[in-house]
Amino acid sequence: MAIMARNYSRLASVEERRNLRRAITYIVLAISGLVLLFFLGIPVIGRFTAFVSDLGKSNKPITNTDKTPPAPPRFNTFPDFTNQNQISLAGTTESGTTIKLTFNRNVIDTLADKDGTFTFSNLTLNDGYNIFFATSTDAAGNNSQQTQEYKIVFDNKPPDLTIESPGDGSTFFGSKQRQITIQGISESGVQITINDRVVVVDDNGKFQYTLTLNEGENKFTIKATDQAGNSIEKDLMLSFSP
Repeated sequence: MAIMARNYSRLASVEERRNLRRAITYIVLAISGLVLLFFLGIPVIGRFTAFVSDLGKSNKPITNTDKTPPAPPRFNTFPDFTNQNQISLAGTTESGTTIKLTFNRNVIDTLADKDGTFTFSNLTLNDGYNIFFATSTDAAGNNSQQTQEYKIVFDNKPPDLTIESPGDGSTFFGSKQRQITIQGISESGVQITINDRVVVVDDNGKFQYTLTLNEGENKFTIKATDQAGNSIEKDLMLSFSP
């Protein structure tokens, strides 16, 4: 009986040690799991939270952040004066923008192409001054500053031209009368030519030109051309005898 008791006690002791080792192993595994969760689980949770947040944001409507206005449109060269009653205006701006042209208080829109060019064709001019300006509006609704005000003068009437002296058909005699001066008046800003030679015109439209007569008949063509391209011609016949 004593031997059986000792054997049972030995077996119980072995089982207790085995259970203790198992308990220690479980504790170590639990602690290791907590450590791994702390160092690896939190970043993963953070990334997951950010991902969920981004998903939420993706469902929100996209708001426009373009608040930069386009530059004002630029017009190509156009005449300051014209004798044509219609004109076309072209220029450049940002591609895809809408150009609003105010021409003699009438508003006209057009869309710039992919290169940023635009054209307003066959605009009808009023007599005298025609005033216009423009703005650009981009796809986001931003408006440019207004361009300066431009002016085009429409004038299809020839300028006035008066030959004041000498009179048409005049005759001159002798060496002292061989050199004469043609004097006249037109309008300010005109160009005067006498037989295709340009003559100086003052601010009041007056001009004079000194020349030497040839013996016999002398024909002079006086031409006045205004800034719009309208012109008028007058012939002057003078005779000279030595």
